[in-house]
Amino acid sequence: MGLDEATDLLIGAAVASAYDDVLHGVGPLAHDHLPRSLFDDVGQFEALNQVLKDSTGLDMGWHRA
Repeated sequence: MGLDEATDLLIGAAVASAYDDVLHGVGPLAHDHLPRSLFDDVGQFEALNQVLKDSTGLDMGWHRA
């Protein structure tokens, strides 16, 4: 698996998990299914939230823990 495929897999998993969190009403989006390092890098964190908003059309995202 190359970097592009791994990135697509990570983003797809994050978006799918976010949908699950929202649909089941568990409150804030969970961090445990994503690599911790994503939340340590402000640029990656903001980019992931933007991809989530662009993919879902909903104003939701993760908060930095």
